[in-house]
Amino acid sequence: MSRLHLAATSFLFATLLAATAAPITFGPVRGQAGQSVQLITRSNTDGGTIETTVDGQKKSGTVVLSRDRDLVWTFRDPAPDGARRGMVKVNKIDTTGKTVIAGKTENIADVSPLNGKMFSMSKEPGAEWTFQLDGSVPLMRVEREINELKIYLKRDWYPAREVNAGDSWEFDPSWIRMLIERDFSNAQTIGTMRLKQVRHTAERNLAVIEVSIRSTGAGFEADGSSEDGSLVLKGEVFVNLNTMLDERLELKGSLVTTSRKDGVDTKMKLPIDLVVTKTFVRDF
Repeated sequence: MSRLHLAATSFLFATLLAATAAPITFGPVRGQAGQSVQLITRSNTDGGTIETTVDGQKKSGTVVLSRDRDLVWTFRDPAPDGARRGMVKVNKIDTTGKTVIAGKTENIADVSPLNGKMFSMSKEPGAEWTFQLDGSVPLMRVEREINELKIYLKRDWYPAREVNAGDSWEFDPSWIRMLIERDFSNAQTIGTMRLKQVRHTAERNLAVIEVSIRSTGAGFEADGSSEDGSLVLKGEVFVNLNTMLDERLELKGSLVTTSRKDGVDTKMKLPIDLVVTKTFVRDF
C-alpha cells in the first residue's frame, strides 16, 4: 500500500471515528407539512403457560395473547399562546387470544369501539391532553384506551442534554407497560436507556439505544381477591436523528402474574415479543 493510500485511509478512518464519537442531542420530531405519524404496535405471548389450583387440585394449560394497535397521529403547529391541537385516527385497537386448560378452550376477543373513528385532541398550556369524542361511544367503555393515548402523548424518553455513546439515563416506560398488561394500576416501573452507537449512512444518522424495563405491581380487594405481577423487558430502539422519529422499538422478555379469587389460584407465565414501528404518512 502506498504512503498516499495509507494516509488517505488513515484520514478517512479518523474522520469516521470522530463522527461516531460526536455527542448527539435529541429533539422534537421534524416532519414535513402535510405529514402524519402512523404508529403500529404488536405484542405477542406465544408459548405462554397457565396453572390453576382449586382445593389443592392443579390444572395446567397454555395461553396465547396478541395486542395490536394501529393509529395515525396528526399534530398542528402550536398556537401563539402555546396551545396544541391535533387529530388521531384509530385504525385498530384489538386484543385477541386463547387459553386451553385441561382440554377446555376459551377464546379471548376485545375489539375497541374506537376502531375506525377519528377524533380531535387538544392541550392548553400547562394542562393535560384531552380528547373530544363524538358521543357515539360511552366514555367508560373506552376509558382504558383513552388513558393509553394520554400516556403515549406524555412520553418523555430522551434527555435534553448532549449524549455520548455509552451514556445511560432513566425514562418512564408506562406506555410500554400498558401495551402489554393493564391490570396493575399501582405497578412500580423502572426503565433505563443507554446510547449504544450512532450509525452514519448517506441517507440518515441512526441512534441505536439499548432499553431495559422492570415492573412489579400488586393489588388487593375488599372481597379477599388479590393479584400481583412482574415484567422484565430488554431490547433496542432506533431513532432517526435527521427526523427525530423513533422508527422502531424491539423488546423481548417475560410477564409473570399470580391471582387469587373465589378460592382459585391462577399463575401465568407469558413470554413477551413487542415490536413498535413509526412511519411518516400523508395527512388523512
